Amino acid sequence: MQEAVIGEVESDKRPSGGRRCRSLVGSALKTFLEVVERTADGDGSVSMDQVRRIANAFMAAEGPLTAFYDKTESTCDAIFEMASIERKRTDYLGRLITHPFGHLLDQAGSGIERKHLPQFFAAVRMILGDEMHSELKAKIRLIAETHRGEGGLIEWESFHADPRAFLILERVLVTIARSFRRFDPRKDWFLIMMDSSPSAVSVASNAFVPKRAEDKAQRQFSERQMVQLFEALFAPVHPTTYDDARRAGFVAQYGSEPQGVFGPLFVELKAMAGRVAA
Repeated sequence: MQEAVIGEVESDKRPSGGRRCRSLVGSALKTFLEVVERTADGDGSVSMDQVRRIANAFMAAEGPLTAFYDKTESTCDAIFEMASIERKRTDYLGRLITHPFGHLLDQAGSGIERKHLPQFFAAVRMILGDEMHSELKAKIRLIAETHRGEGGLIEWESFHADPRAFLILERVLVTIARSFRRFDPRKDWFLIMMDSSPSAVSVASNAFVPKRAEDKAQRQFSERQMVQLFEALFAPVHPTTYDDARRAGFVAQYGSEPQGVFGPLFVELKAMAGRVAA
């Protein structure tokens, strides 16, 4: 069964962190050693007094070294800030699900923006159900930990390429596709979910700012956007992407061919795309 593979997570083998900042320190040490070598006696020896004087001069040096120190500080600050932000991003299931359409979030004119993600995640959770949602979140968290690399950050490229992560994404998409068997009622429900607008925006765990009336009244998500979102979201599981081995594993797991699960949804999306383009 494919599901068994998802739970087989090896122990976390992390490479030593801080590699970028270590390289900057290495550059400084290399420069220091070059200065020491130039002051060495004929036999290559240098007294400790000389080393101390050179070190003190090195640390107090102006000119090019000042620029180097500034660069080192700003670079390390940026790295540590990025690491701090990344460590707070623990919604690995959300990352996994949005990856197929992530390019649309930064694509001008797509109409699909990051402000739509909270409602999208809420809709997905309702489709999956709390039990499956919690189960998949726990499993993908364990998988993500095996891709934690330099500086404690998740290496997202390898995370998304992990076959175990794909099996979880596939299970989510199978569940969503099956929930759209009665396409029109589920489509209407999804659009209502995506277009619903809370009366307040959360700015902290216990702080909310009321929305303006014009913001609450503004329609934000349409059928055109839904077509774009779903076509990108389901692209990794289009029936044409399955080779014999993947197809056999899919049938063993879900008791149906990929075409039987995803084909009807793609037919409906094609028809809807034609309507919104007319």
